[in-house]
Amino acid sequence: MIFVFVLVGHLITGKVCESSDMHVVPDTNEVRLASQNISEPPSEETKLDLTQTGEENDRNLVFLQKGMELRRTTASVDEEEQLMEQIVQTLDRGSAAQWLATFISSRPWDCPIKQRNKWIEAILYAVERNQLPICKEILGLVTSLISIESGFHADPLVAHPSRPYGMESLLNRAEKKLFEKFGRMMIIPPVPKYYAEYKNKYWPQLLACHTTSDVETIARHLADDLKKDSKDFPAPVKDAVNKNLGKLGNVVRSKGSMQVKLLRARPALKNRGEEFSDQELTEYMYTTNGGVDVGVAVLKPIFVQYAAQCAERGELSWLFFVGMDYHYGPFASRNMMEQIRIRDLSGQKIALDGSFLNHDEDGIPETEDSETLAAAVKAFPAIQKQKFTSAFLLEREPNYAYTDVHRLIVEAHKKRFGETPFAVIGEIKMGETAEVKFGGRWTTNLYLNKLDHYLNLIPWDN
Repeated sequence: MIFVFVLVGHLITGKVCESSDMHVVPDTNEVRLASQNISEPPSEETKLDLTQTGEENDRNLVFLQKGMELRRTTASVDEEEQLMEQIVQTLDRGSAAQWLATFISSRPWDCPIKQRNKWIEAILYAVERNQLPICKEILGLVTSLISIESGFHADPLVAHPSRPYGMESLLNRAEKKLFEKFGRMMIIPPVPKYYAEYKNKYWPQLLACHTTSDVETIARHLADDLKKDSKDFPAPVKDAVNKNLGKLGNVVRSKGSMQVKLLRARPALKNRGEEFSDQELTEYMYTTNGGVDVGVAVLKPIFVQYAAQCAERGELSWLFFVGMDYHYGPFASRNMMEQIRIRDLSGQKIALDGSFLNHDEDGIPETEDSETLAAAVKAFPAIQKQKFTSAFLLEREPNYAYTDVHRLIVEAHKKRFGETPFAVIGEIKMGETAEVKFGGRWTTNLYLNKLDHYLNLIPWDN
């Protein structure tokens, strides 16, 4: 029944961002906006004249160009790792474990003392597994993110006892949304009969769920039942169920101790040569080592680029960019600064949301022009739209910082408005669905304040 999909789908939705105005965080949050000019000679490979030959051919050409841009900029991205290694505070493994032990179980991190050694080992394993140097910066940040995201639970609680919203409230909210969205469909016979049967069977089971994997276990059982029963559903209901059935088994979008979506986990692991089925990856992310390993894999390219572009020895405010982009989405702080430049150059008001293109729910770029793309084309009428599109496809990659498009935008903005930082901390208001997870209206400013509290309490000099 479609009831089941929508009900569980609204139960755990993860972090869904809506665009909103951005503001630079005040000095009280100790975030220094750092900038660094990017200098690399333009490549002849990206000076191609791209002609439009129909929507499908255009998209194929754009993705071909994306591959070319990735290959062209790989060497520059690789150099960032060397720059990062020169700036961070490295430790040997034994010293790192001792340093983490001095604060991981104190407030506000609150790792259970009996599990302290297990979590310290998981953090060190993840750093080594992802070929990052064992350094205070990555260790302190990862420890803080685990505490913020899950409270050191490999399998996080569905409804945290400290929040006013329990499972029953979440289910009632989900049911209300169900009828708001599918009210007409819910009265088509025999839907009312199936609705009553499914609710009678699964509502008590969902009420009894304590952790996110509990929800996923029930969701998989639901998927099996729906697949079997869908033959009796009327066509519109059957179509809706078949369309969403594959998502039901992975209805909990953010998984594990670092609350990573499969959408971000798959490419991060593929980049180091590993591929899993969704079920295998989900099971791995619900282990102590696996959840941290995948979280650090997602964090690594963000950590490396901001260390290379923004860090100075003895200065740690660049970690806010890394932590916030783990929350916003990859390189959102960098991209927000780029959107500010595009807004200034075009004179158009655009959403400062860290995303250059519109995407579907699976993260695939949509064909409809985004505000940012349209504004960029207006600001540079002599440059073909395909050029911007192919570069913007790298918006979630470190490589975008080395594209000709980025260089063009930075230089044009510098001539008219002066120097700009590499990235900014902004505020993105979260959508209504975020209320289900966080138990109240949530903005990235609240997350920043929490991250600020954690990072400033770490004994960096100890």
